[in-house]
Amino acid sequence: MATGISNIINSQLRLSGLSSGLDTDSIIQQLMRIEQAKVDKAKQDKQLLEWKRNDYREMTSLLRAFKDEYFDILKPLTNFKSGTAFASFTVSSTDLAIAAAKAGTGASSGSHSLTVKQLATATKIESGSAITSAVNGSLDITDFSLEGKQIGITLDGITKTINLENYTGISDLGTKLGTAVSNAFGAGKFDILTSGNKIEIKSLIAGSTFSISDASVLGFDATDNTSNRISLGSKLASIGSFFAAAVDFDSESNVEFTINGETINLNKTFADATISDVISAVNTSKAGVEMKYDYLNDKFSLTSKTTGMADDITFTDTDPVNGLLKALGIDGGIKTAGQDSVFDLDGVENMQRSGNNFTIEGVSYSLTKADPAKTVIIEVNQDVDSLVNKIKGFVDKYNDLIGKLNSKAVEKREKGYLPLTDEQKEAMKEKDITAWEEKAKSGMLYGDSIISSIANDMRKALTDSISGISSSLYKIGITTGSYETKGQLLIDEGKLRKAIEDDVDSVARLFTQESQYTYEEALRDPDKKTIRYQESGLAQRLYDIIQNNIRTARDNNGKKGILLEKAGIKGDLTEFNNYMNKAIKDKDTLIDNLISKLITKENSLYIKFTAMEKALGQLNSQSAWLSQQFSGNMQ
Repeated sequence: MATGISNIINSQLRLSGLSSGLDTDSIIQQLMRIEQAKVDKAKQDKQLLEWKRNDYREMTSLLRAFKDEYFDILKPLTNFKSGTAFASFTVSSTDLAIAAAKAGTGASSGSHSLTVKQLATATKIESGSAITSAVNGSLDITDFSLEGKQIGITLDGITKTINLENYTGISDLGTKLGTAVSNAFGAGKFDILTSGNKIEIKSLIAGSTFSISDASVLGFDATDNTSNRISLGSKLASIGSFFAAAVDFDSESNVEFTINGETINLNKTFADATISDVISAVNTSKAGVEMKYDYLNDKFSLTSKTTGMADDITFTDTDPVNGLLKALGIDGGIKTAGQDSVFDLDGVENMQRSGNNFTIEGVSYSLTKADPAKTVIIEVNQDVDSLVNKIKGFVDKYNDLIGKLNSKAVEKREKGYLPLTDEQKEAMKEKDITAWEEKAKSGMLYGDSIISSIANDMRKALTDSISGISSSLYKIGITTGSYETKGQLLIDEGKLRKAIEDDVDSVARLFTQESQYTYEEALRDPDKKTIRYQESGLAQRLYDIIQNNIRTARDNNGKKGILLEKAGIKGDLTEFNNYMNKAIKDKDTLIDNLISKLITKENSLYIKFTAMEKALGQLNSQSAWLSQQFSGNMQ
């Protein structure tokens, strides 16, 4: 039976045993078994290290999952380090059309009466009238023989062709063109106005948009406005005369102005910038305002993003005469000052806030409508069921975690089950290999000091007293079980419910109390670490223990969490740089050296047996020659 190493490496053809009659290959394979056993033993040791590393990583993942669920600041409703997780209330409003409310940290059960007298509003500047100039020709019409000519009119997306005819004069043109337009779109939608020999086309429908084309025959030149709405996508320099407050933009000047002291620079000239560019620049700036174009009413507005009477909007235009904000109707527009919300709450009259959303004594109010004649009742009640269930969920997940830690630390190895060698796997079925390895993987962390320490630290953290807090898990109905349960918790739901009903703040502080020192400060100072432990609530302590083991940040000694230094975790530098990986690499080096020695020894044996065969061959040749000589003499 050839060794796996021999099969892979020795590809040369060897002819053995021709002279001696011995099965040389079999003899060498037997002699090599000791060397192969050394290689197999090193491979088994490496496999055990890999399994142990994977078990460490499994424990890291369990700790991380528990931390992500109960100590994540991005999940305030389940972050047991924060009072928000314990602020479970049901809140009702007798009129949600006027006001709604939510209760959070610092709230207490009770009834609140609320009368909303005035809503907070934002300061707003709006153009006083339509900002687009009239649609009229700037040239006198001198030729009224227009038969065969056409113009196009588009109204709210519908385009019609208007056939012109010969007219006796401007008055006749206005009357007959009005009839033609009415026939195309319906009566009462347009008015055709004349003055001198000039014509104006006007929409009579509020909010409608129209434009004309091919209107040069009606006295329109290239610089005349042909639509009752300004184009947001046209270059500013090309539409200066289209504004009601006509301006002459300097094509080469950069578009720059200030709002609330914030410089808004488009980094584009008037020849390149559009109104859309201006709106985008304003709304993404730090000026704290929002610019809008009201397409229906053809007006621009600037509205503060905050509310309240103290709020204001100030600006400096691009130019004192031909200013952009003047063209948009902002400079010279109508300013409406912001105002505070005014309300009566629990008998206190005319309270004021700058916004419509505010928090008072843990209750967050949202005002949506002013109605001085109506009082809204806000009922806040402790949601005991929700908090009890939340704490029960926390305890269940803690028990599951501590149970798995304990299980790994006490799980013994199955005697006689080592990792299979390549030769053993070749002789087994796949299902038998799986069953064998399941037993061989057992007990990788039996008696492990790191895992045992984590479990012990967590158990101790829940029972040690907390500075400044007289309560404890026992007092709120949570106790440790028998010795066999090794730190798992039991809940007396009735006692827990009563503790919440009597003093929910005390229950919250038991978990959430913070130390004067942060985790980072304690990490770098042993004295502060001791004080932090003594002062911290239960959730804070558990968080610290988990961080000590799976922390990705480094301490003063450049070390990450204990488990990460030991076995690493995917997605972090420790995935490859950790103690277990170093041990595995050492085993790889040992295996390579053993294989090299095995090959050398195997080749050496073949050389020796080949020499023996050669000597025997020569001896056989001499013996045959002598035998032949004796046979000839006898004849």
